[in-house]
Amino acid sequence: MSGACFAQQTQNPLAGDPQAAAGGGAAFRPYCTPCHGVRGQGGRGPDLTRGVYSVGDKDSDLFRTIANGVPGTEMAGFASDIRDEDIWRIVAFIRSLARHDVPNIPGDRAAGEKLFWSKGGCGSCHVVNGKGGRLGPQLTRIGRERSFAYLRESVLAPNNDVAAEYATITVVKHDGAKITGIGDLDNFSVQVTDAAGDYYSFLRSDLGSVTRELRSLMPDSYGRLLASGEIDDLLAYLVSLRGAETPR
Repeated sequence: MSGACFAQQTQNPLAGDPQAAAGGGAAFRPYCTPCHGVRGQGGRGPDLTRGVYSVGDKDSDLFRTIANGVPGTEMAGFASDIRDEDIWRIVAFIRSLARHDVPNIPGDRAAGEKLFWSKGGCGSCHVVNGKGGRLGPQLTRIGRERSFAYLRESVLAPNNDVAAEYATITVVKHDGAKITGIGDLDNFSVQVTDAAGDYYSFLRSDLGSVTRELRSLMPDSYGRLLASGEIDDLLAYLVSLRGAETPR
């Protein structure tokens, strides 16, 4: 079968091949484990063992995502690096990982939602269904996109895995005034959005100093601020955030 035919399939043409998943696992390791983990249980990338996928649940959805990536996310496309036949093998491997169940998450989802918008202060930086601040990542579909273990670590130890676009930038003006936030910088200019959502743009020559650190603006004190039961409630709420179902 030619590569073009492989790419045009809507169902995995290798689904009946008992060796396809094994071959897909070999291809999965170098390309996919940095984000999805060795066993596909997620990390910076989504948990693939749950059997539901934010890009769509059909074989062709998975093939397209692996081949072309997802614009606006960290998911790159691998069509230039992996043959179509091997992409289908990776799809077979991903299918073999799926448990089609949801882990038993302790905690009260409704109580967690209240914590998110009140005591936890999460909504000041994160959007859910169009509501909230925009300094941190969008969370409307986070329950589909990240594993429970990753979400727990993100709440309790946010500095353990910081995406480059959320690194902390601190500018100090010549008068000593300091602004801290996220943004972009190059050899000539700096753009920063602070925790209040205010946007600033500077020429570097007009500043006393600029530093960029791979640490999160999210506080690492939730383990002290919230009781263990409250942490469970907050995580139950985050896991429940699945957004609208992807159209078929």
